[in-house]
Amino acid sequence: MRRVTEMWAVVKQGPSVQRRRVPMPEPRPGELLIRVAVAGVCRTDVYVAQGRLSSADPLILGHELAGVVAEPGPGDHGFAAGNRVAVMPAIPCGTCLRCTSGMPECCPHHEFLGVGRHGAFAEYMAVPAQVVHHLPETLSFREGAYTEPVCASLAVLKAQIRPGDRGLVFGDNRIAELTRRVLRVAGFSEIEKGPTDPSAPLETDAYDFVIETQPIEPAFDDIIRVLRPGGRIILKSRPPAPVAIDLAAAVRKEVTFEAVSYATFAESLDFLTRHDVADLFGEVHPLEDFATVLAADDVGEDLKRFLAPDPVDAGGRRRDSRRTGARPPSLTDRRCRHPRLAWGETVLGHGATVEWALVRAVHPAAGEKHFPSVEKAELAHSFQAHDAFDVGAANHNECFR
Repeated sequence: MRRVTEMWAVVKQGPSVQRRRVPMPEPRPGELLIRVAVAGVCRTDVYVAQGRLSSADPLILGHELAGVVAEPGPGDHGFAAGNRVAVMPAIPCGTCLRCTSGMPECCPHHEFLGVGRHGAFAEYMAVPAQVVHHLPETLSFREGAYTEPVCASLAVLKAQIRPGDRGLVFGDNRIAELTRRVLRVAGFSEIEKGPTDPSAPLETDAYDFVIETQPIEPAFDDIIRVLRPGGRIILKSRPPAPVAIDLAAAVRKEVTFEAVSYATFAESLDFLTRHDVADLFGEVHPLEDFATVLAADDVGEDLKRFLAPDPVDAGGRRRDSRRTGARPPSLTDRRCRHPRLAWGETVLGHGATVEWALVRAVHPAAGEKHFPSVEKAELAHSFQAHDAFDVGAANHNECFR
């Protein structure tokens, strides 16, 4: 059997962004090959796609992801094929003060997935094992892909603010809502989010601290206005270009600026196991719909959207014991070309046992005959390939090429 050497990916090259076939990555020593289940879409991805944020070129976009280990690279890294994982997209340098003091997530010299190196809008990606984390069984792939935004919001708890302070999360977007929830959980009872009504300005000199989630000049004008003298502004956004701030107004009020980057990824996963944020999630779109998703006006503002090479089960928790220990398809597998079946994953050839295959029975009769107890999209675990393909028409050998 020939080895699969190509995959689908969303690639930026020069001013264009296209979904195209690219070489399958090979995991180097200390790396893991991840089969991407789902990838979140955020403002950073849009900035890179638009050329507003400097990036590698050519580049596979995307940085928020969860998936399954397809192939461990050489080395002892604590992962095996089939492990469900989430990935921290900031790859630390390993040598700076932050890295050597146990804060690699906040490495100021990091390399970022989907910006400095190939990212997650692809079927597979190779990443260093040091930024890969086991995804708890109770979390869905969508929650796993949302771990990085949670990690960024949890970072506000590192700021010099106290639960008794009156605070404002400036903005009326998904990031502001997530940050407000983080603070509420941490005991901040006097925390607000806004402005929610443009016709009703916020009170002047009212807040002990303000957390920005809209890094634009008009927002900072308002933030300084509503902050009490001697108050604190918490910076957490990563805009693609410098932002003008009225320093004279900040000096008059003796404002303190404090920037935060990330909490630990482990803290973020723990938060997600204890708090449901699924109401902040939008739809999972197939990878080929990337242009529509990236062009949406509310990327990063409203519900979190996701892309998936195969969105059939990208958002579901592991509710079925058949999924426990399921293994990804071998990279030497071949794709079924049967005219009446569409296969979401590669499968083994005629007569071999398929250990892990995601099946979509397109033809109703085939679905009824071979998968009577499942929906059109369901996980078929450990069956004989010649049984699965036997829909009574084509020669088995014609299913592959």
